[in-house]
Order: sequence, then structure tokens, then C-alpha cells
Amino acid sequence: MFEHSVKVPRHYKVAASIFKKISTEGGSLKSLLYDDKLKHFRINVLYALINETIKHAADIDKIFENSCLLDKETRLDPWLAKVLTAELLFGKKTLPGKSKPEQTILTYKDQFEKYTSDHQDDLKTEVVRRPRYVRVNTNLLTTSDAIRAFQDEGYRFIRCTSGSYDDYLKQIQQLTEYDFTQDYHVKTMFVFASNTKLHEHELYLESQIVLQDKATALPVHLLAPPPGSCVLDMCAAPGMKTTQLAAYMRNQGRVYAVERDTRRYQTLCDFVKKTDSKCVETMNKDCLEIKRGDLDDVEYILLDPSCTGSGMEISVHNYVEPARLAKLTSLQEKFLKHAMNSFPNAKRIVYSTCSIYPEENERAVSNAVKNSRSNWKVLDAKELMKGQWNNFGSGMYGVIGTKCLYARPDSDFTTGFFLAVLERGQKGSENSNKEKVKSNKNADSKSTIEEEDNCENTSKTVTDEEGQKSENPSKKKKKKNTQAHSEMAESLQEEEINAEDNTKKKKKKHKSNDVDESPTYENAENLTTTDGTDTMTSKKKKKKKDKNREQDENAVTEAQAADDVKKKKKKRKLEEVDEQSSQDNLEVSEIEEVQKKKKKKRNKNNEIET
Repeated sequence: MFEHSVKVPRHYKVAASIFKKISTEGGSLKSLLYDDKLKHFRINVLYALINETIKHAADIDKIFENSCLLDKETRLDPWLAKVLTAELLFGKKTLPGKSKPEQTILTYKDQFEKYTSDHQDDLKTEVVRRPRYVRVNTNLLTTSDAIRAFQDEGYRFIRCTSGSYDDYLKQIQQLTEYDFTQDYHVKTMFVFASNTKLHEHELYLESQIVLQDKATALPVHLLAPPPGSCVLDMCAAPGMKTTQLAAYMRNQGRVYAVERDTRRYQTLCDFVKKTDSKCVETMNKDCLEIKRGDLDDVEYILLDPSCTGSGMEISVHNYVEPARLAKLTSLQEKFLKHAMNSFPNAKRIVYSTCSIYPEENERAVSNAVKNSRSNWKVLDAKELMKGQWNNFGSGMYGVIGTKCLYARPDSDFTTGFFLAVLERGQKGSENSNKEKVKSNKNADSKSTIEEEDNCENTSKTVTDEEGQKSENPSKKKKKKNTQAHSEMAESLQEEEINAEDNTKKKKKKHKSNDVDESPTYENAENLTTTDGTDTMTSKKKKKKKDKNREQDENAVTEAQAADDVKKKKKKRKLEEVDEQSSQDNLEVSEIEEVQKKKKKKRNKNNEIET
């Protein structure tokens, strides 16, 4: 009979509780293990047990379905049953306790083993085993000293390949038990074989090395804040990336580490102190409460918000409630927009999640960039990695999606991870997007103005080309204008002189006619009188002659009036020419020459008349 008074060993119950939380709520296994309630437990034992359960979760579900365990044992906690089964089949191969749940699982042992042996092809027997990653805390230990320390213990250091990233991936898969190498990208990180046990290592206990996955180290690597800069870690606990930032900056500058939850904040403070991260200033508050003007000195921002954790152990997170996913994505976008708009001097942001869902990743980044008041752009992660990476975002979210980076467990041998690097534009003002809208609205008007300017420029170029032969094209243009005005004036003067000559000739003709006609009239009168002819006929003839004379005189006067009108018009034209020549800065010498020519022609005309 079962002894109901015998309790289940506590580490099995704690492991079942954490496994349930990861499966239903999401989150990182490592972060959940940093709870104050677990400080009396051996963290490495819990981590190994939960990790083994997660790896074989899909297989355990098939085993339970075949044996109808959960249907028969209705009072058995399913999460605890999975942990105990993982320990029995894939872990220590035994259950030491005498509690009822343990004894229940042991009664199904033969049935479980028979099913696994008969369905080896159906079960997920091959599990991608990631290598052990170790980051050297350069606040306390240099990388060269760390290499010598491991070599003194019998480890063999293999230099990282100088070839491609694919060559490196092949290299780390061939590491044996006592081999280790340096990471291809993050040079403060070492890579060991997957079964390497370092939880009890002296360097780990002294916080000189940190057990941190490579994927979670990439955000700091791509944020790349130089020593002396100011950085904000918006969701800092448990402090892996925060302390990595301090080491990257050589403890020079300032790192604001913000955490809202009180218990996690205490974990953050303890870890910052243990790693000797002196440039870190912790803040127990909600990062959304940090308003514009509070931390205006921030230049670089690291944002790793809460997520589903679907990339940590893929087999557990095959399904997430849509309502929970929508709530998380809304919060993630809110965090990212706050980072983009509330820190005026921020010039680079790295947004990262331990999720493989695009809703939390590419879509969140795309929505934040499009709706931001500030001018931000997504940098191409492939270029930042110098082409040495294989997994990137989806084109379903446009160019922004393809510029993001993914770490895949099956190909990169890391946890599932996502990150995007955002950089502020050159102007960096909050009104930059508004200015873009205004510029689009005024595009048509600007184009018409540019066309008019082009027309003016072409006309200017034409005139400039005509004047390129001389050193001063403007003077040459003025000279051409003055020459044209002078030629016009000369032609008008010649026409005026010719007109005066014609009028004088007409006058002379009329005078000669008068002289010729007067004797004929007198002779005619004398003849008529002497011959005794009729005086009436001579008078009529005389009247006709007088009429003809008057008509001729009237014609002469009309011709003179017409000539006077022409003279006046020509004078006006000359005055206009003179005014135009004066406007074009006609030289005095040229004007005098024109006047001399006028006088000469007038003198000639006077001589002709005399």
C-alpha cells in the first residue's frame, strides 16, 4: 500500500511549478530560477531537470496518450507526472522517493519503456544539443587569464576558425568533452561541449565567468556603446545584459538599469554587485514612468521586454493563447515607442525578445517605426554582422522585416532569439515625420518652382555663353546694346535729313512754278487786252490759275505738316533711344560721337540748301 503521509521531494514539486509556468505563461527558465524562494535549492539540479522535461515534452505527451495515464489517474498532477516521467526515462533513470505520485509513475514504467522501444522512429529521439556558452566577466578577469585558467585544469583551447560562419558552426559541433574555443562574434565568450558542467566551477562561483547563451549576448554586441557613453537597460532583471554592458564599456560611463518588480529588482542589484559592475545605477520603477527630461543624457537603449519565451524551448510553446499574445504585443510596442520618443539624445536602440513569433518581433518593430513621432530607421543586421549570419526576419513585413535578425536553435545552436537595431536619422527631431508630410504636400509646388528656376537658369546660361569670349560678359553686352542704339540713331538721323531734303526740294519746285507762272498770267492779261478779246475769259482763266496755286500751296503746307509730324515721331524715337542708351550706361564718348555726326549732317544739309 502507498503511504499517503510521504511527501513528494521538494525539488520535483518546484520543477513542476516552473515547468507549468513556462508552458502556460511563457518566460525564461533562467530568469524564473533567480527567484528568492529558490535560493536554498541547488539551481543547477533544478535547471537540468526542467530542461530535460522540456526537451522531451512532446515524447512524454505521446507516451501518456498511449498508456491513458492521465485518464486513469485523475488525481495525479499532470505537470508533476511529466517531470517524474522525464527523470525516470531520460534523466537519472530512477525515482528514489516513496510518495504516491512517484510510486504511481513507477507502476507504468514497463509500459512506458515498451512503447519507447517499439516507436523509436515516431518519437523525437534526436534533440539538438546546444553547446555550453560562457561569458568572461572582464570587470574581474581578462580573456587571456580565463584561457590560461581553463588550460591549467586540463581543457584544450582551440582557436576559432578564420573562415566563414558556417565553418565555425561545424567547428563547435565537433568539440569534445575538454575542448573549448572562442566565439565567432562575441570575443569575450567561450564555447564548450554541451555536456560541460560549470555550475560548481570556482570561476563561476566568484562571478568571474557568467553562464549566458550566445543569442542573449548579441544585443549588447550590436548596440556597441563605447566607453564613457550613457546607456539605458529598460527591462534589466536578472542582469545578464546589464552586467555585459558594464563590461563592454570597461566600467566607464553610466548604465541605468530599470526593473519594476521588487523581487526581481533585488536579484538585479545582487548580480550587479557580485560582478563588480560599478558604472551601473539600478532603478526600481516602471520604465514607462520615465518621462522626457528625466534621463535626457541617455545615448543608447537596450530593450528586452516580457514575451512568450517561445524561442527558449520550442517544443513547449507550440500554442499560445491569442488573447495573451495580443496583450504582450501591445505592451511591447508601447515600450518601443516610449524608447523612441522619450529620450531626445538616444541615437541607437536594440530591441530583442526570446520569442520566435513575428507578432512580437517584426510586426512590433514595423508598427513602432511607422507610428513614431521621431525619425528612426532599422539598420540591416546582415551588414552589421558583416554578412556572417544565416537567419533573418520575414519579408511579410516589408524591408523592415528582412533587416531584423533571428537566432535559430536548430541552425545557430543557440536559444531562439530575435533582435532589431534601430538608429535615429540625421535630423533626429520629433517634427521630422511632420516635415516629411509637409514636404510631400508641397512637392508639386516645389516642382513648379524648380521648373521656373530651371527656365531662368537656362536663359542665363544662354546669355553667359554668348559673353564667354570676353573676361567681362556684362560689359560686352552693354557695348553691344550701345552700338545697336547708336546705329539706330544714325539711321533715324539719315531718314530725318532725307525727309528735310525732300521738303526743301518740294518748296523749291513750288517756288519755281510760281516764278514761271506769274509772267504767263501777266502776258495772258496783256494779250487779251491788246487783242481786244473778252476780259471775262481772261478773268476765269486767272481764277483757275489762282485756285491751282492755292491747291499747290495747300499741298505744300500739308506736306510740311506731315514732315513735321514725322520729325516729331523721329525725335521721340531718338529720345527713347537716348533714354535706353543712358539706362545701359552708354559711355559719354559714344554719345558725343553721335552728336558730332548729327552736327556734320546738319551742316552738310545747310550747305546743300545754300
